[in-house]
Amino acid sequence: MRHLSRLVKNLAILLSLILCVWCAAEKLDSWAKSLTGSLPPSAPSPSPSPQSAPVWSEDGLSSSQTMLGLPDDGIVPIHSDLLPDLEASPDPNRAWKEVQELQLDGGTQVGNFFVRDSTGSGTDLEAALGQEPDVHIKADGSVEVLIYHTHTSEAYSQSAPGFYYTDMETRTQNQDLSVVAAGEELAKALESRGIGVVHDKTVNDSAYNGSYSRSWEVIQSNLEKHPGIQVTIDLHRDSMTTEEGIKYKPTAQIEGRKAAQAMIIAGCDADGSWGDFPDWEYNLQLILRVQQKAQELYPGLMRPLNFSNSKYNMNATHGSMLIEVGTEVNTAGEARYTGQLLGEILAETLKGLE
Repeated sequence: MRHLSRLVKNLAILLSLILCVWCAAEKLDSWAKSLTGSLPPSAPSPSPSPQSAPVWSEDGLSSSQTMLGLPDDGIVPIHSDLLPDLEASPDPNRAWKEVQELQLDGGTQVGNFFVRDSTGSGTDLEAALGQEPDVHIKADGSVEVLIYHTHTSEAYSQSAPGFYYTDMETRTQNQDLSVVAAGEELAKALESRGIGVVHDKTVNDSAYNGSYSRSWEVIQSNLEKHPGIQVTIDLHRDSMTTEEGIKYKPTAQIEGRKAAQAMIIAGCDADGSWGDFPDWEYNLQLILRVQQKAQELYPGLMRPLNFSNSKYNMNATHGSMLIEVGTEVNTAGEARYTGQLLGEILAETLKGLE
């Protein structure tokens, strides 16, 4: 009887030891998993492939970008300017057309750059380039440059997947995604070099007709407040679409990053028909210098200079110009980068005219 009692007691002790070891093993396994974050073999960690073809949502983000957890550029999502090999497929439920990325050139060579001259004025552009512009910058922080936008709501794309949806919005009141964002970068770059700037963000195209009359009032108001203004820049966004619906995206690679190509328009009154634009040659002399400096600093950033019989409020000062930055299928990030580069170009040009 005593032998049976001893046997039962030993079995109980053995079972207790086995139970304690099992509990300890469970706790050890749970602790290890909490440290490593490991997943069970049946659920391996996701490893997104750059070869996948994500479908782009309305906000411009793709599923693979969300999964990659990459940072954006401050305003808009990651785009192909930072992920050049990322492919994308359009949403099959929305109508879309192709975007063609290209670098625009051509025209007549003047110095180190090109000009498209449609004026018929017979202007000697080489001689004009050699003329001293009627602009003398102090660069002492006082306001000498006005940046404004006749078409303030011109928008950029939120993504760059190689296509666009035909119902895309090309205008916006979100100034972080419009031509105003490029203007802000331009202003900051000038100010960082001691050139005083007013960036007037007044919306002049709430009704498209009359935009230039309203922006003229903006110019005059700022000239009255800041009589030291010598340069006025009307910053726009262009648009180029073929009959087949292909949209062109003018782009340049600058220091390893995509920038929206820019184009300066120099107005002319070849036959005097405007009647109030007799000093157009002063603008041209400055603009030629800017185009020259751009080609020296950032080759390929600028499209050929557009010299045309046009006014576009460029009769306001002897240093007035209109600049087009990209098209609606360039991204806001690309346009902002161009604004920054234009600021550097203009600062270098203007500070040489002190």
